[in-house]
Amino acid sequence: MKLTQKVLITIGREYGSGGRMIAEALGKDLDIPVFDKNMITMIAEKHGFDEADLESDDERLSNPFFEPYIAYGVDTASRSSRLYALQAQIIREEANKGSAIFVGRCADDVLQNYPCLVNIFIYAPRLDRIKRIMVVEGIADNLAADKIVRRIDKTRRAYYQFYTDQKWGSPENKDLMLNSSALGLEESVKFIEDFLERLGYLER
Repeated sequence: MKLTQKVLITIGREYGSGGRMIAEALGKDLDIPVFDKNMITMIAEKHGFDEADLESDDERLSNPFFEPYIAYGVDTASRSSRLYALQAQIIREEANKGSAIFVGRCADDVLQNYPCLVNIFIYAPRLDRIKRIMVVEGIADNLAADKIVRRIDKTRRAYYQFYTDQKWGSPENKDLMLNSSALGLEESVKFIEDFLERLGYLER
């Protein structure tokens, strides 16, 4: 299979839905880069920041009144805002280079005025997500796993809605909403590829 034209794919995801794994598999099949947590490494290397400090602010809001100041080089109110601005810069720079997949980090909003944009949201029933992170992260207690799922979903929701003024997980401005449990991760990737083919971005 090959792309027939440039495409920018954004993938929002509920925690434990397998969205990151779907993005990585899709990127491998289409032979295009996937930008996710690797943006943290890119920013740390480019600006000389501590990667652990950046990770602590990734996709979460921070309160400027209860944090030490870290000069990320962007004059905004909080550490998370400075990191958001740097990630948005990378998203735009990479989108200008060619086809790519962007996972989370409000990429659908950052790229809203770009042509060739396909916005996808991956979700799954909470019980399925709990089972998945118990396996992937080695968590034995399902109640502990449930608490993690709820906390991270809540964090992502607050982050997304703060920076976009849109409802996280809403079908508004999404081209495809996909329940990853309905087909499984492998078939979900194939479903997205079929969708891209129907849109004219892909040929087999």
